[in-house]
Amino acid sequence: MEEKEKQIKEELNEYANIKKNMSSSGNELLQFFVGVILLGVGLFLLCNKVVVHSSWYSWRLWGMNLSSGLVIIPLIIGIIWLFYNPKSIAAKIIIVLGAIFIVATIIMSVSIHFVTTSMFEYILIIGMCAAGSGLLLKTLFKKRN
Repeated sequence: MEEKEKQIKEELNEYANIKKNMSSSGNELLQFFVGVILLGVGLFLLCNKVVVHSSWYSWRLWGMNLSSGLVIIPLIIGIIWLFYNPKSIAAKIIIVLGAIFIVATIIMSVSIHFVTTSMFEYILIIGMCAAGSGLLLKTLFKKRN
């Protein structure tokens, strides 16, 4: 009789563990999607409160100001050099560096400003982003059995 009782208790424990695992996996999925929604809405609201401006930028190099238009010169020199000597590795390096300088100048010319907003909206935006990030991190980096 005792063996049957032990076997029944073990089966009930196994059933409880299976049920617990099933409910926690469903809960994790729900937490993941709630986290994605909270983070998405928070980032959307944040993006609506930001204004992006672009202006002319100048590089400060050895005490001289170089306008943003002058960063095209290395690219032009590299292209001329490549057409003169197609096998030149230095010309290809200058072209790549010229393209990197152009992209860097464009990025450095961007100015981002936060629009005046109420404290409630600010706390709502930051809170939604934080809560969504927390739920996502909790579900993505949870130790699995």
